[in-house]
Amino acid sequence: MAKNKIMTVDTKRRPLLLSRRFAPLFVLFQTGTFNDNALKNALIGMITFGGVAFMSDLPSMIRVPMAALIFTGPFLILCAIAGQIADKIDRGVIFRWVKRAEVGIMIIAAIGFLLKDVRILAVALGLMGAQSAFFSPTKNAVLPQWLDSDELIRANGLMSGVQFAVLLIGTILGLKLVTSETGPIILASIMFVLAIIGWFSAEACPPAKPPSPDLKIDYNPITAIAAVLRKILAHPDVLRPWLGIAWFYALSTIFITAFPDFIATQMRYESNVLQIVLVISTVAILSGSLLTTAVGNMKVWGPEAIRLVMVGIFGITGFSLLLYLAPEPQYTGELDFGPVSEFLKDPNTPLFLIALAGTSMFNGMFVVPLQAMAQRRAHPRIRAQLMSAGAVLINFSVNIVTFGLIGLAVLKMPAKAPFLMVVIGSASVSIYAIWRVFHLQSRKQY
Repeated sequence: MAKNKIMTVDTKRRPLLLSRRFAPLFVLFQTGTFNDNALKNALIGMITFGGVAFMSDLPSMIRVPMAALIFTGPFLILCAIAGQIADKIDRGVIFRWVKRAEVGIMIIAAIGFLLKDVRILAVALGLMGAQSAFFSPTKNAVLPQWLDSDELIRANGLMSGVQFAVLLIGTILGLKLVTSETGPIILASIMFVLAIIGWFSAEACPPAKPPSPDLKIDYNPITAIAAVLRKILAHPDVLRPWLGIAWFYALSTIFITAFPDFIATQMRYESNVLQIVLVISTVAILSGSLLTTAVGNMKVWGPEAIRLVMVGIFGITGFSLLLYLAPEPQYTGELDFGPVSEFLKDPNTPLFLIALAGTSMFNGMFVVPLQAMAQRRAHPRIRAQLMSAGAVLINFSVNIVTFGLIGLAVLKMPAKAPFLMVVIGSASVSIYAIWRVFHLQSRKQY
């Protein structure tokens, strides 16, 4: 029997992937992850490699980040409102309505793929951003409601690790299928089927009694965002891990957004090379997340695995510095884009891939304990609102670095400038992590 006092379902404590407390949520989260990233990268693939007109007066270094903002914009506007709703309404009900909406959005996306109309796909991507705004704080709030405290690191490790594998598959299929003749229809069909699976999984979720059913919801996005940010500022023990998670998503955004154009214009390799880079990065993040799942509860890491967080950010800093300093592989032949065979033969490729894999692996080790910290520390009555505040911080960080990437392009900075952003930001977080570990002793102070 789960010991969590807020549990609303009488269920034995089974392995997470066999338990109703976790398995349906895990499935609907992964299906949504695939659809989000397949749709986003299909749009990016059409812009970068497919020759589809989209803000055609702008260079691709700017168009790709602008396309990414189509998803993050609606997320930011609605996330704080969604956090209030998740504290007022049964969270299992929210999951069901969110996944029903996803089925309709996938129909819109299918129309866009059928007509090869980038505008319709952009609308579908924006709607997926809105849908994710309701899912994200609800998911983070319900995990410590359905699970016991000692299960949170394992649950987040499974969620995050498999998420990156699913993200990889969605990214590759989104980039690959959208440029072929029948690929867009195949992709639309896969996404629709996964939306249905996600819906059925949501129907299987147990109830999750809302902690604040009498909460009066503020539907003004500006004042709602301000309110949840005030709440999280009043809870610094929750704010601190969320700032770390926000940096994780910021540096992930830098890599995901910068690599397509970097590989196409600076390295001069075809999209298959981008897929190799994404495979290696994602497998490495998966490895780091699963390693954290296995060792994260060991006492050697200190209260809430704070020392493991320090190891993670140290690794990110070191390997991202190597990525910045090491010479990148470059194609010098006569073709527009170099083939994979030339990339694999390039003498600079092994060190480039080692640096990428190391950065990604330590990324996974860094973020998983932070997610468990934030969920565990948040007060149950306002947990979803604090989780939505964290999502707002993530969105702010993602949008800031996205506009930063646009600024680097406008200023015509060197192609590796985005990687230097990662080094500087991670080094700053490393300094703070050292201070937390060596100057704070009690569990409460962590």
